[in-house]
Amino acid sequence: MAAARDKEQPGDATYQVVARRFRPTSFQQMVGQDEVLQSLRVALQQGRVPHAFLFSGSRGVGKTTSARILARCLNCAKGPTPEPCGTCATCVSILDGSNPDVLEIDAASNNLVDDVRRLRETVGFATMQSRYRVVILDEAHMMTKNAFNAFLKTLEEPPPGVVFVLATTELHKVPDTIRSRCQVLLFKRVGEDDLKRRLGAIAAAEKVAVPDDVLAEIAMSVRGGVRDAETALERVLPLARELGAKFDLAAYRALVARVGLDAVVEVVERLLAGDAKAGVHFARTLQEQGADEREALGEIVEALRWLLLLRIDGADTGLVPVSGALRERLQAMAAATDDKRLDAMVGAGLLGRERLRRLEDRGVVFEVAMVRMAEAGALPSLGDLVAELRAGGVAAPATAPKPLSGAGARPPAGGPPASARAAAPSSPKPGAPLPPAAAGDLKGRVLGALKDKPLLAGTLEQCAFQGPDADGRVVVTLQTERKMYHDRLASTAVQQDLVRAMQDAAGRPLKVEWRLPTHGNGGVAAPSPKVDPGDATKRVMGAFKGRVVQVNPEDRAAKPKDPEAPANDGGSDAPPWDGGGNLQE
Repeated sequence: MAAARDKEQPGDATYQVVARRFRPTSFQQMVGQDEVLQSLRVALQQGRVPHAFLFSGSRGVGKTTSARILARCLNCAKGPTPEPCGTCATCVSILDGSNPDVLEIDAASNNLVDDVRRLRETVGFATMQSRYRVVILDEAHMMTKNAFNAFLKTLEEPPPGVVFVLATTELHKVPDTIRSRCQVLLFKRVGEDDLKRRLGAIAAAEKVAVPDDVLAEIAMSVRGGVRDAETALERVLPLARELGAKFDLAAYRALVARVGLDAVVEVVERLLAGDAKAGVHFARTLQEQGADEREALGEIVEALRWLLLLRIDGADTGLVPVSGALRERLQAMAAATDDKRLDAMVGAGLLGRERLRRLEDRGVVFEVAMVRMAEAGALPSLGDLVAELRAGGVAAPATAPKPLSGAGARPPAGGPPASARAAAPSSPKPGAPLPPAAAGDLKGRVLGALKDKPLLAGTLEQCAFQGPDADGRVVVTLQTERKMYHDRLASTAVQQDLVRAMQDAAGRPLKVEWRLPTHGNGGVAAPSPKVDPGDATKRVMGAFKGRVVQVNPEDRAAKPKDPEAPANDGGSDAPPWDGGGNLQE
């Protein structure tokens, strides 16, 4: 690592940031990518190096650095070797970026077909001073579709001595035709222990004492990104050098406006108790301190995630990176709540983070997110509403939501008095007679049973129920004159389906009387006349094994011919129906 540092001092005009000065120059200096590096070492040792690699992983985990090290391994004077010397002319030129045979191309800005055409012309020439020409395409997923298509042939069959290394943070945006031509290596997020050790080594090389708890908090906050961790450490180093022994975790949190685990766990405990007021005051305090709302909300979501992991994976899970008294406190909080409430709170927090990224009123969004997290789980879920509908025929009223069970759930702020709850009708047992006042319940239960038949349910919504009485008689009256509902209820098959649904809902046989208004006078529709099918209709019924369901309605039945009307000259294409709705023979 010391060999990678330049000799300039921090006050010089040529000062380089920590992430560049301490960039690894060999595979041994890389952290957290053992599987990927082992695959590259074996390929180099056996001389079986593919002509195209695709490095994928989140930002700052070592993709471009590994590509540069691979270029030195291939072109080192001792190579190809998994351990480049770093002192030969080729290694030095690659390290300082002056080697003409190692091309680093930003695919985000060189992503068109013309750029690919120039690249194809370049790789067609022989190398100038190296064994291999290595082309590193950073952010390869930014290339256009046409550029990818123009690159396919060259990527599959490059000229001799050419190796392509494509690096991307979004593997799903790279076409399958590209992936199938490359050896895909997945770079994972670096663990917190590896990050802490690397940060400690950098601080020691800079001769600055940084407390272990500060290094641990930095490693935990960057979510596995080495470059992010080194950038955060660089912000700390000047203050740590200035304060010396006075620099501690509190000073670090004040410097970066970080909330801190203790404060986060405290507010999470208040939110679990439903204390929205504490959440709003917490949000206001952070805004006054200049903290980033999105990062603060992310820390709260992370603490909720730990609680969920403790409930799912057990109290001794290794997925929660805290220990000591804080872990014991988290275990007690996890035991006192339930999974559904934690899931709802995490969802509210993630939604708030997404809105903070897009909206300008960050303070308002943050406060609303805290209120929603405090109230998460207080309302009945969709499953509870469906169960209520199936059991009682109607959903629970909005003024009396079904109370949630489990610790951490709060009772509703208001509700009906005890007398109203006692007077609430209960579901009748199958076979028990229904009083006349239960007609609304019967209709609701039938509608619930017909939820997968929207046409029948929509028709039944237009009807009024009377009964059932002691004899099981139900009167169903259509309350609209719209023809579509009238024709549907006039169908014998529809009536039979509805009767079966009503009997299943009531749990006993019912006698259903249908009252359908006649168009124009609002009276009761007269029953359709019974007409025997003709011989032609009987033949069709026999061929298709059919039955008579309904005689043509009055508005479609053939009318008697007017004696004074002109005779049909055969030009009409109307079907030969008789007056009774049967086919003419």
